[in-house]
Amino acid sequence: MSATLAELEARAAALEAERADYRAVLATVNALSQQTRERLDQVGERIERVDSRVGRIETKLDDTNSRVRSIEESVAEVKDLLIRALDNK
Repeated sequence: MSATLAELEARAAALEAERADYRAVLATVNALSQQTRERLDQVGERIERVDSRVGRIETKLDDTNSRVRSIEESVAEVKDLLIRALDNK
């Protein structure tokens, strides 16, 4: 099983071509990984901004709910006063 010089050179060329293909694939995977990391960072930043906005909205909603409860209590007090005033007549 002796290989001729031409056969060995052909095999070496094929191996070099495979290695070049591997390097190209590896470079592409690395580029895609970098793009993915950048996009995930951007998504993370957007989620943080949305989370912050939701927190502010929740705070405003809690404040609004407190105000509504206060108004409802005031209306109930006025109603009780009116009922007592009408009952005393």
